[in-house]
Amino acid sequence: MTANFIRALAVKSFDIPDKKRCPDKAEFDLVTVDDYSVARLILAPGWRWSESAKPMELTDFCEHSHLGYCVSGSLEIQTSDGVRSTIRAHDTYALPPGHDEWVVGSEPFVAIEFLGTASFGRPRSRGLHALI
Repeated sequence: MTANFIRALAVKSFDIPDKKRCPDKAEFDLVTVDDYSVARLILAPGWRWSESAKPMELTDFCEHSHLGYCVSGSLEIQTSDGVRSTIRAHDTYALPPGHDEWVVGSEPFVAIEFLGTASFGRPRSRGLHALI
């Protein structure tokens, strides 16, 4: 395991993100604090990775790793080997590469993610992580 060190005090607001990306039915607000990227995801009802992001990512499944906390809404996950789970408000989650995901119900899925976030919503990122 790699040790992570925070070198300086840093406070930022998602209301004034360093980057904002708005792919189909989604908003990604990205901030960098010290050397860490953090994202707020807002996925609209009807958003599904295989319909909204797959054409841009050019992979069969989402190849990003996710580590996050769900603020509100619900997201259904299905891995490439068929395992399913639902993320709901106040859940923390870790998802490996190789999954589809979709918003459940009429409420947007809102989450804060801490891993690999800088690449979200970038054309053809193919799961590769980048700096903001």
